[in-house]
Amino acid sequence: MNIPGLCDRTAPARIVAAILVLFAWSVPAAAQSVLSVGPRGLQTLIVEQLFGRSGRWYLTDDGGCYAYLAFPQTDLVRGRLVLRARLTARLGQRIGTDCEGADFSSSVALSGKLHGSGHLLTLDDIRIDRVDDESTRNALDLALQIDPQIIPRGANLDVSEFVRHEIVAAGGARTRLDGFRILRIATRADAVVVQFDVRLSVP
Repeated sequence: MNIPGLCDRTAPARIVAAILVLFAWSVPAAAQSVLSVGPRGLQTLIVEQLFGRSGRWYLTDDGGCYAYLAFPQTDLVRGRLVLRARLTARLGQRIGTDCEGADFSSSVALSGKLHGSGHLLTLDDIRIDRVDDESTRNALDLALQIDPQIIPRGANLDVSEFVRHEIVAAGGARTRLDGFRILRIATRADAVVVQFDVRLSVP
């Protein structure tokens, strides 16, 4: 990890040690950094970046017709990120600003695969794995037959923004994140391991 502009070796150690309580941080000899994102870290990323509208992730918001998730819980299962949440929806035909349809609510489970590029973790191949309420499941199946795009197939998580926020909080307002690039990721049973290049500076 390249941290230009630092004269002593204790300052970067203090910054790195304080960056994330939720993340385990190590620096291999090849100057690449490794971020091990455990369940709490994934939960934080998901909530902050996908559920930013009053704790909701709107899968679709088409006038009066909508579907959103709330109260998310994340897990890693067989190489996929699993998101359990509460689905609330009004599904039907939009007429003007109204939606001619019915209201539905159910506990659901979605999952997707994580890939990394640039500063983003991308959750793609999103699919619905479980819908507890039968009427909601039937209505959602019908809605997906009419419009398969009602459920997004991908979502982005900006890891650099999260790291930048934590670095500033740990190292002070003068600490800057000058560069962040994901090299590769691996999804394990207990964490998502991200190898990346990072450049920090303190004027």
